[in-house]
Amino acid sequence: MSSPHRDSPTTHARLLLAALLLLAAVSWIEPRGSGLAEPDETRYAEIPREMLAAGDLVVPRLNGVPYFEKPPLLYWANAAAFRVVGLTPWAARLPTRLAGMGTVLLLVLAVARARGREAGLCAGVLYLASPIGFLATRTNLTDGLLTFFFTATVLAGREAIARRARGRPWLAMAAWTGAAGAGAFLTKGLVGIALPGAILLLWSWGSGELAHFLPLVFSPALPVFLALTLPWLLLAESRIPGSLQFFLIHEHFQRFATGAAKRPGPILYFVPVFLLGFLPGVPFFLSGAARTRRADSDAFFFLVWFLAVFVFFSISRSKLPPYLFPAMPAAAAVAAAGVMRARTRSLWIVQAALATVFAAALLLHPVLRGFVKELRLAAIVAPCLAALVVLSWAAVLFAERSSALAASAVGAAWAAFLFGVVVGWPRVPPAHLTTDLAAAARKEAASRGAPIVAYRCYLNGVSWELRSPIPVADYRGELEPDFEPWEETRGALFWSKQRFLDAWRSGKPLVALVRLQDLVPLMTDQPPARVAKFSGKYAIVANW
Repeated sequence: MSSPHRDSPTTHARLLLAALLLLAAVSWIEPRGSGLAEPDETRYAEIPREMLAAGDLVVPRLNGVPYFEKPPLLYWANAAAFRVVGLTPWAARLPTRLAGMGTVLLLVLAVARARGREAGLCAGVLYLASPIGFLATRTNLTDGLLTFFFTATVLAGREAIARRARGRPWLAMAAWTGAAGAGAFLTKGLVGIALPGAILLLWSWGSGELAHFLPLVFSPALPVFLALTLPWLLLAESRIPGSLQFFLIHEHFQRFATGAAKRPGPILYFVPVFLLGFLPGVPFFLSGAARTRRADSDAFFFLVWFLAVFVFFSISRSKLPPYLFPAMPAAAAVAAAGVMRARTRSLWIVQAALATVFAAALLLHPVLRGFVKELRLAAIVAPCLAALVVLSWAAVLFAERSSALAASAVGAAWAAFLFGVVVGWPRVPPAHLTTDLAAAARKEAASRGAPIVAYRCYLNGVSWELRSPIPVADYRGELEPDFEPWEETRGALFWSKQRFLDAWRSGKPLVALVRLQDLVPLMTDQPPARVAKFSGKYAIVANW
């Protein structure tokens, strides 16, 4: 059993706040050379750049043609950041960082209201200390912005239901639920309202509040939601007929119910994603979940929230790790309850052992060890992993004094590891893949006044770095030329394979972005390709 706490609750809260602020500070660090990662971060930077260049905030465009796989809220937010800060990776990540801070604030306030200040701060620490929560806070992805609006929707909806059940004014909170749901919908589509609705329905049914859930559906939430979402949907459809059907049917029902998205995975796909992504809080989450009872409305709510997201995407036919982002605030809330209920060191020993195994795996894996040596990352990796292990075991010692002190040590431990990730990012190839390729392409093209064409591939980041769409030959991928109404634009940007080869062999200068697997045929063609730059699986080549 733990000994009596010798520190005041105020001291505990201050320690947790310090750990939370440390983690938040690390999430804002952006060393020079922290380029955007392919394909997602670059895509969600290039689309708003093109929207600004075209002066059109209604129709998202990627490589010069309409792109309706996602709604526009992140594009609008990034476009605003570009206007204020400039076309930089930091500006591209600014909206998701702000959304991440908002998610943490909502989480801390919600858990603190239910379980007390220490539990709220602990939930915030565990959320930001987890690799998946940290990524949701600093990467330029729709899922990070979705997590904020998702969190706001379920918390506002639950509050509206609870207020109505207690006979208190609730219509204003219902309106806020509709506004937050509109933000979620405009960020990621129907999943932003369907899953929060399912969570609120299941919680209401399980906690005996179902009679108060149904009025929420027909409250001001609905007109507010429609008022905020319909304008873009109707404007986009009027500009590009068929876009609404593609967005609602193909990008939702076909994506999740069929294998159309070509992102399959087994039913247990998200088990390792969760275990690794939420590693600092896993033992506490399992403990908190095991002790959750339906009679405990707060604990039951957070567990339903987590399970609804986890189960839905587990049975979906389309799976990617970021899909789990909206479940992480709930996981942190459940884990915080586990921390507050911990009465022995056993859970802290488990978390320290997991951190140690994690660090050892990174150090001993032959591929990763070679990677660290090749990129000269040892000076960054070694001290950060050492701090992770030492502070994790220090938490075991501190647990006897107070859970808050131990949780603060865990937060500091993972802040050290995540600091190493942030500082080391500019040195790894994905951070400068498209920067290197675009620089080489620009130099070669300028020397002869040659056009740049992507042959049988396309990288969003090359367009981002060049500040211009580029023609693609014998390739379509995620690009959507069928929505482009102007035949001249389609013809200029989408070449056939034969058109590219004719241009290559014409004697006129041409620069091409190619995959390495397509390089050999061009090197044996006439004229043979001259490689200007290798980077990753791609190369920049010229025909002179």
